[in-house]
Amino acid sequence: MIPDAEVLKVVDEILKNLNAGAFVIKVNNRKFLDAIIELSGCDASKFKTICSSIDKLDKLSWEEVEEELIQQKGLT
Repeated sequence: MIPDAEVLKVVDEILKNLNAGAFVIKVNNRKFLDAIIELSGCDASKFKTICSSIDKLDKLSWEEVEEELIQQKGLT
């Protein structure tokens, strides 16, 4: 993953040098998410259903996603 990090660093430097203003670089990596889900003690069979809710975080608040995970998908 070092080359990926280097690419992000280059993008950061370019945007800063262009005076592009404030920006946020978002990184999405399913391996990180898989590890978080595993460490939280969730059953691996629920990985897809958890991911489908978490993918909504760009459109919904954390509270709405949390409610979906607990109320609709039965996670604790």
